[in-house]
Amino acid sequence: MTDWDERFSRGDELHGGLPSPPLPQAIEGVTPGTALDLASGAGRHAIFLAERGWRVHAIDSSRVGIQRMLHEARERNVKIEAEVTDLEAPGFVLEREYDLICDFYFLHRPLFAQIRKAVKPGGLFVAAIHVGKGRFLLEPGELRKTFEDWKILHYREGESPESAHRHPTAELITLRG
Repeated sequence: MTDWDERFSRGDELHGGLPSPPLPQAIEGVTPGTALDLASGAGRHAIFLAERGWRVHAIDSSRVGIQRMLHEARERNVKIEAEVTDLEAPGFVLEREYDLICDFYFLHRPLFAQIRKAVKPGGLFVAAIHVGKGRFLLEPGELRKTFEDWKILHYREGESPESAHRHPTAELITLRG
């Protein structure tokens, strides 16, 4: 966690505060409800959602990232419920249901089963996660296969549209039936 705290202290990993491309597309025309931003970092996705009327719960293991997000949220006059928690800790459980869950560039495979339970029927799961070989990378097609029984509204694998990413990305917008 110290590494991420240091990155957020330097202002790294902020992407100009802009959300990842599938998120604006995912919420276009959707009535705001409750949202969860997993591994929220400095909060670019949480703030984007809160500014559009979503009631946002953001979770990250970086205390510095959460502090930056809450500071920016106050500056923009939006409210975010923030939690500093290790999403990979044994016994971590998503205890609530949400209309939208987003996961950008964080992979912990055991969370997928929890996400499937925590998205309300008719709710959305939106993700962009790196693809390749390695523990923190999805296998090609893995994200689509994991949610193949949900209605897939958007899926793309390839070069990330965000310049700071070295690995290809899988983007997903899916609707729980």
